[in-house]
Amino acid sequence: MVPRSLASNLSKWAYVLPVVIILGVILIVPLFFTLWMSLQYMPIGKAPTFVGGQNFFRILRDPIFYHSLQKTILYAFPAVGIKAVIGLLVALFLNQKFPARGVLRGIAIIPYALPLFIVCVFFWFVYDYRGVGNFLLKLVGLTPIHWLSYQYAMPAIILVNVWHGWPFFYLGFLAGLQAIPTELYESAEIDGASPWKQFTAITLPLLAPVFLIVCSLSLMWTMGDFVTPKMMTGGGPADATLTIPIATYKIAFLLGLNYPLASAYAMTILPIFIALIYFTVKRLG
Repeated sequence: MVPRSLASNLSKWAYVLPVVIILGVILIVPLFFTLWMSLQYMPIGKAPTFVGGQNFFRILRDPIFYHSLQKTILYAFPAVGIKAVIGLLVALFLNQKFPARGVLRGIAIIPYALPLFIVCVFFWFVYDYRGVGNFLLKLVGLTPIHWLSYQYAMPAIILVNVWHGWPFFYLGFLAGLQAIPTELYESAEIDGASPWKQFTAITLPLLAPVFLIVCSLSLMWTMGDFVTPKMMTGGGPADATLTIPIATYKIAFLLGLNYPLASAYAMTILPIFIALIYFTVKRLG
């Protein structure tokens, strides 16, 4: 006879085992394969040879790596910050009671529901010199610009990422706001607290865990975003939007098919992801 406690533990594992297997196949196996590949030297048409950390040492001596890392940071951090502000403002607005609130809540998630490649195609027309973007600039008396030129390419793709991704923050913040007991606000009003004081003393502290989670997730996703820079600029012009995912793609498929070096490039942002996950779990623990 199997002890009841052991049987109970086995039954619990039986529920989660399929998920563990799926995550292992989708995430863990490719991760370890990429790590293994980054430690190899593989000339075209020949078997791979183990070279240890030579690919990483080569990256650390490569100015292109530091350029792509800088562009990744300049792309991800402003985009996440802007999305957080917009998402919070929209969540605060749609958390109020007013007619048609449910309709507006549904409309607000439309940008996030659209596939990213469709969003990029839409912005092709916006950024055309005779497109909507310059039409709006003319309406306010500004001179039309070349949106995807060297000077404006990075802000342009940040705008694409923000437009597509801010509803993720809105959904997270709205869920967090609805979990805050209304009694806290009622007590604060009785004590004479102003709306700003209620926001800083009640809303922000209680939203902090949600804020931490959505910002960490969005930062990892944005740093790993390949579709937006690839479809909008291809990393150009003149490497103005050459993020690490784009540099990895070019090394793997356009510049000599150097898969080990490309794998090493891809592994360079893994410590940042691990640090974000560790920091988030520690703060929530």
